[in-house]
Amino acid sequence: MTPPWCFEMPPPVAPRDVHAWVEEFLRQRSDIGFWKAVLNIALYPPNPFKPEAQRLLRFGFLFGAGLFAFAIGWFVYFNFAR
Repeated sequence: MTPPWCFEMPPPVAPRDVHAWVEEFLRQRSDIGFWKAVLNIALYPPNPFKPEAQRLLRFGFLFGAGLFAFAIGWFVYFNFAR
């Protein structure tokens, strides 16, 4: 004989309901997100004692972004501009 709880199934959930639930959950969390991750990579961590202080750029990120821009410019120049 099967247990009685096997017959009590929860109602099916539509994908749009799950999407709305996840969006609401992520909206409530201000510490996660794509742009927060990009800023944490590009900038030094904030000072917990001076939260209003401006965060400075990391040298490695600045150097990498410059190299990437240079490589893109070089590619465009030699492939399309000549």
